[in-house]
Amino acid sequence: MALKQTLYVSVSNKSLNTEPSMNEQLEVHGTEEELQRLRQLLEKVERDDETTHLRAPIPYKSADHDEATDQFNEDLIRLYHAIFALGTDKTKAHIREMNILHKLQDTDYNYPGYER
Repeated sequence: MALKQTLYVSVSNKSLNTEPSMNEQLEVHGTEEELQRLRQLLEKVERDDETTHLRAPIPYKSADHDEATDQFNEDLIRLYHAIFALGTDKTKAHIREMNILHKLQDTDYNYPGYER
């Protein structure tokens, strides 16, 4: 049986820490392999974030249906699913309260010009 570690996820800082931070307390328990996968997802979201940040100032490009933004959202959903899967009851409750998994999948753009 693989030994599980307790770590704390900071989504905004895209990091895993051995101690909880003052403002983010997403506690997870996982094997080294599970935590490595979580680190990879955090790194992917960080790269996506950098890409969307670079594209944001383009005045004629709507971020609502931008491939980079779509990729960021998909990877963020994967990250929160992974955190949820490894999370404590408190972490799972927090993610449920955020309703983040549902919101990221529904952009709520039903206006003309937003069709795919």
